Amino acid sequence: MLRRSLTGLKSASPSLDQQMKLYTVAALAAGVGVLALAQPAESEVVVTKKTIPIPVSQFDGQQNLVPISLNNNGINDFSFSLYSFAYHSAFRELRIFPVEGGAVVSKVKTAGETPLALALVRGAKIGPSAHFSSDNNTEIEGSHANFGYTRSGKSYYNKTSAGYWGGNAKNRYIGVKFLINGQTHYGWVRLTVTIGPHTPIAATITAYAYETVANKVIKAGTLTSASSTAAKADVGATRSSNASLGMLALGSEGLPLWRREDSFTSN
Repeated sequence: MLRRSLTGLKSASPSLDQQMKLYTVAALAAGVGVLALAQPAESEVVVTKKTIPIPVSQFDGQQNLVPISLNNNGINDFSFSLYSFAYHSAFRELRIFPVEGGAVVSKVKTAGETPLALALVRGAKIGPSAHFSSDNNTEIEGSHANFGYTRSGKSYYNKTSAGYWGGNAKNRYIGVKFLINGQTHYGWVRLTVTIGPHTPIAATITAYAYETVANKVIKAGTLTSASSTAAKADVGATRSSNASLGMLALGSEGLPLWRREDSFTSN
């Protein structure tokens, strides 16, 4: 009786093995399908590091606009200018001009006046909740110097500035938004602005970046996307579970592999 049972099991084993292999293929195929569905849109912060001094544009002289394309597609998204005028007093204004659909994180100090670009620190969030100016030009920093002589012959000089960039802190950030294929993307421009009691404004762009996923928040100065790191972790976990599913489908043949993976995970 025992011999007959063993003989019957042996004769059935090829069919059983084949069924298990078919189940394995189906399980792995299902796992690959789950992986494909689980992957979110890849999020990435694309950073361009460039040192671009902003030259001075003189009144009735050559206008030196500095254009930048945040996603480097050949289409300019913003332009910068440093305008200077002097007669009985001296003016100098640093401004940013967005193209249609673009805007700058800013604040209006006095109603009706030109908005002033905020000097964001590293880590500041730039996204839908930020306040963006709807103007087609935003002032970054401006200065007005008066000089001359009194009736007694003494010279005088005084200077005032307007803006949030006058502290000469390096590497502050302008928060921006712009359009790619009609969709809003957020980004930042890293800028160093210097201004002294007796020296005019000078400015240099040192880097700029944007988030590849439309309408997604970006942090000023960040070089990687947090969601990108999380997505990679999720993909790794999904692949691990799919591999385990395949090993489980192998039955007794997959048991050593299962144990090996479990041991590796514990370590």
